[in-house]
Amino acid sequence: MKLSCLRPLAALLLTLGLAACGGKASYDVSGTISNLNNDGLVLANGGDTLPVPAGKTAFTFSKRVDYGTDYNITVQTQPAHMTCGISGGSGSAGHYINISAAVTCAQNTYSVGGTISGLTVDSLVLINGNATTTVAKDATTFTMSPNVADGATYNVSVSSQPKGLLCVVQPGTGAGTMGSANITTVQIACNPAPAS
Repeated sequence: MKLSCLRPLAALLLTLGLAACGGKASYDVSGTISNLNNDGLVLANGGDTLPVPAGKTAFTFSKRVDYGTDYNITVQTQPAHMTCGISGGSGSAGHYINISAAVTCAQNTYSVGGTISGLTVDSLVLINGNATTTVAKDATTFTMSPNVADGATYNVSVSSQPKGLLCVVQPGTGAGTMGSANITTVQIACNPAPAS
């Protein structure tokens, strides 16, 4: 029998041996963390809480749980500017050899948009980074796609002018650093293009 097959068997025999001797097996409540770039994350398992600093890739609660005890790992507090989710965070101790949840975090994202005036024809194309958004004629508002991560920069400009119009992003409205809310203040004005 392979060594990898013997490990789960040995752990099961240890659990049964402890139970036969009147003791209870106990288990660490632990797991992995990915993409935690900001401070502020607090995990909870019932009344046991665990602050987790930025950069950590694993966690273990201070309190172990006994065989047969339910566990339920949750996010008590999200980290700054991020949202974390948990998979494999609940169950009953002893059903698995190890309690190992996976916490995955992602930077929050928000939309960038604003208002348009004078757009009387189709084919206005706006660009932010490498992403373009086409705006239909008569639109008075727009929203770029995709969203921008909290803390990242944005810079909306005109990629393609509509026929017969000259559209410009008003100074001071098209660029900045994304905060923790949607941007709705970009202003674009379209006017008849000068005769060539």
